[in-house]
Amino acid sequence: MEKIKILVAQHKEAEVFHNEVYIPIHVGKALSKTELGILCDDTGDNISHLNPYFCELTAQYWAWKNMHDVEYIGLCHYRRYFQTEFTMENVEQLMDGADIVLAKSIFFSENLYSNLSRDLVPEDILAFFLYMKGRFQNDQDVINFLINCNHFNPCNMFVCKKSLFDEFCQWQFSILFDLFEILPKSPYVREQRLMGYLAELLLPMYCITKGLKVKEIPVVSMMGDDKPILYTSPFTKLKYIIRFNLLKSKHRFAMRQDLMVALKQNSILDMINERINKYK
Repeated sequence: MEKIKILVAQHKEAEVFHNEVYIPIHVGKALSKTELGILCDDTGDNISHLNPYFCELTAQYWAWKNMHDVEYIGLCHYRRYFQTEFTMENVEQLMDGADIVLAKSIFFSENLYSNLSRDLVPEDILAFFLYMKGRFQNDQDVINFLINCNHFNPCNMFVCKKSLFDEFCQWQFSILFDLFEILPKSPYVREQRLMGYLAELLLPMYCITKGLKVKEIPVVSMMGDDKPILYTSPFTKLKYIIRFNLLKSKHRFAMRQDLMVALKQNSILDMINERINKYK
């Protein structure tokens, strides 16, 4: 059994860090004529053709279904790596006291619901939280926390035991596949990546609900870089926290009736309830 493998999601020719631990994988290969000469996500059990919607998760799904003889598994991107390099020799030390390693949290001056609703389709974000609150009724506190908090761990990056990874994937993809069937597909590239954005919320939610010990590591654009990216400076973080707490009542999640009407008119509420009832 291998000690650790970290897949590096890549979709085009680029400089990529790779060695015996970091393995580049061509994501969305089923839709690409480009030959990168690396591992591809369109072999075995795969969802490579869904890459425009699931982003780097097509690599994650491939690892879940096709990588078995490995103790630790991880995911990063060709332009996003954990600042600390994982090796066969140091993985146990780096994972000491932690169940999972995630990208360092980034902070906002508003809650996640408001942030996502502004950047994506607000009906989609409301539908996501309605689905989660309906399906996971025992986790209402965690869901409400995520809706109303002002920080999260970005990039769908992680390192953890393969056994934990398998359990997480079973949970996560059951949610994403439901939502993928329910929600309409946008013609715009950014909004098409909805499943990838929602996955960034599901990863910390799973960690909280399972009581996992999380270690955070800053993200860099290339292994060996000193300057983190996707980084909230201490001053900005403090400013956002103060502003967020001062306006906390304003930033509380509120269900907009116009969005509810839109979801109802498009039969999305009915489809959400139908899916939720499958799990009761």
